[in-house]
Amino acid sequence: MKKLAITLILALCAALSLGLYAATPAQAKIEVNADFSVAFNSKYVWRGIVVVDDWVAQPSVTASVGGFSFNVWADYMLTGQNGRKSEIDEIDLTASYTFDLGKLSIPVGVIRYTFPGSSAADTTELYAGISYDWIVTPSVTIYKDVQESNGFYILGSLGYSLDLPKISELVGWSLAVGASIGYGSDENNDFYYNGTDKSGFTDYSAYLSLPFGIGEYVTLTPQVVFTGLVDSDIKDNMKPIQDENNIYFGLVMAASF
Repeated sequence: MKKLAITLILALCAALSLGLYAATPAQAKIEVNADFSVAFNSKYVWRGIVVVDDWVAQPSVTASVGGFSFNVWADYMLTGQNGRKSEIDEIDLTASYTFDLGKLSIPVGVIRYTFPGSSAADTTELYAGISYDWIVTPSVTIYKDVQESNGFYILGSLGYSLDLPKISELVGWSLAVGASIGYGSDENNDFYYNGTDKSGFTDYSAYLSLPFGIGEYVTLTPQVVFTGLVDSDIKDNMKPIQDENNIYFGLVMAASF
């Protein structure tokens, strides 16, 4: 595992170095994009863990220059379910670089998790992944915590999108479905899944959404997500805290420029 951690760190350093080289003035054109979104979800579930068992708002802002991107994401409590109504209970900062090699996409980056006004400890993860743009889009991403759990989390996923007949000149829509499964090291599972001191499959999720594109910049996406815990020991250890399976739904409003 130590070797994999070193590999992830070296991959991130190499990505940043190559990205800086690619963004020199010799490059003909650098694409600059900004994305804004806010998701309203009936629950906040992270890697099978129910963080907030009630409605939340989750705004996100991403700025991209070439292959580099920087994202700020937050979780805002809409109810008093956790005793913190109208408060931000989490802010995540993500910096990444993505290599595009034909249909292959290889992102590497770092995520800083912060929990303002909470007793939860802030932490940092490095990650590296790969995905392939095919009829379905398979992807694998490895996350390495370098501060609190010091564990690994591996996420494998499949996604599929189908364009549907346009509703009008202004409005188009599509069907998007996907599924994922996570695997955690013993350190990761002990830290996040209530003392489960062994490695194993942790959680699954499946989603269905209907993105509506309105004009050139705006997208509205109603969605429903099924998620749950996989390993029997994780289920038993988390049983006093939450249900082993959950479903939530929501609406994502997004604008891209």
